[in-house]
Amino acid sequence: MVELIIMIAIGSLIGWLTNYVAIKLLFKPYKNINILGFNIQGVIPKRINDIADTIAHTIDTELISIKDITSTINSMELESEIDKIVDDIVEKKLKGDLFNKMPMLVMFINNDIINNIKAYIKEAIEENKGEVVEVIIHKLESEVDFKKVISKKIKEFSLEDIEKMTINIAKNELKHIEYIGGLLGAVIGFAQFLITRII
Repeated sequence: MVELIIMIAIGSLIGWLTNYVAIKLLFKPYKNINILGFNIQGVIPKRINDIADTIAHTIDTELISIKDITSTINSMELESEIDKIVDDIVEKKLKGDLFNKMPMLVMFINNDIINNIKAYIKEAIEENKGEVVEVIIHKLESEVDFKKVISKKIKEFSLEDIEKMTINIAKNELKHIEYIGGLLGAVIGFAQFLITRII
């Protein structure tokens, strides 16, 4: 009976330890280490560039691409935003900067004139809004490599941060893997005990 308990305990420990080490080897060591001619490095640190490129490609092709963003911009109603921007600019430039530099202008430029200037600028922008948006969209689509941006951002993450995020997200699942390793080890230990008794 004691032998059975010992074999199950050893098998369980070996199974749990094997899975524990395997999980740690996903990230550790961060940098390549040469031990007796063998290069050892965590799977994710070693393949981080490929992982980043694959994630970026998946996001760009399956989730959201630069074309999705530009088509959304193209369909947006921008009138209220344009009004706010023009109001802010005119208020700041005329009532702020210009009046501060030339206080005498206050005598000649009243609110009616300022409102007329705003209306004129808004009208000019509204008349050419389609062309302006089209230029911006063309610029985005031709010059912004969405996949490259995502991939670069992922590669800029420190391996420590990636490890922490992964462990925080999959903490329970990783623990289950360890426990399953222990359980399988116990089953193997029990099987070995039976085999030694049969033989």
